[in-house]
Amino acid sequence: MADTALEVRGITRSFGAFKAVDGVDLDVATGEIHALIGPNGAGKTTCFNLLTGNLPLSSGTIRLNGETISGLPMDRIARKGLVRSYQISSIFPDFTVLNNVRFALQQERRSNFDFWRSERRLDRLNERAAALLEDLGLSDWAGTRAGDLPYGRKRALEIATTLALDPKVLLLDEPTSGMGREDIGRVTDLIRKVAVGRTVLMVEHNLPVVSGLCDRVTVLARGQVISRGTYDEVAADPLVVEAYLGTAHA
Repeated sequence: MADTALEVRGITRSFGAFKAVDGVDLDVATGEIHALIGPNGAGKTTCFNLLTGNLPLSSGTIRLNGETISGLPMDRIARKGLVRSYQISSIFPDFTVLNNVRFALQQERRSNFDFWRSERRLDRLNERAAALLEDLGLSDWAGTRAGDLPYGRKRALEIATTLALDPKVLLLDEPTSGMGREDIGRVTDLIRKVAVGRTVLMVEHNLPVVSGLCDRVTVLARGQVISRGTYDEVAADPLVVEAYLGTAHA
């Protein structure tokens, strides 16, 4: 197996007697796009919340590039390079697309937004912000109020503000949720592009997207891992078919 960027062992989250996540092991190889899938209520979002420190672990360990990060607060986990898109990418709807990315770059530099600094100093961030917008196909929208963006472009802006932190492992939670076919294709291409030189772990309900995009897949059901492998391997697993109640994509 390739070097492991994210190593998860036995993570559990209990709510009283109920275990939303129950002893999950997960290995995400450096440089791969890895999907975490499963039916509704499988524990996928809870897993993401545990990985990013949004929820405390009941038990288990999480290592990022060999360093234990379990138990750290969310901001320290993000600083170490494990970044979930919404953690950093709270879009300011009344500011322009360019300024949203520039604010994120200020956060990456620990400058606390520096609203009191001169506009000339902040303009030094424009080159990097413009490069991110170019990479994500947002250059033509740089002066647009972020709240006025089409839905698919807003998701691209969220990814741009996340990439401003230069994450080692990027967590994407249902990146194509609510999108039409055109936006799904655009965002899928975008994920493939930004994954070059990075590791991506994504929760995604659109299984054709998973099939066409992801190197490996881990399947959850009732808070536990029931299958792992390539998409074709997990799709042929009787436990996965049962978990998805025999749906066509399972």
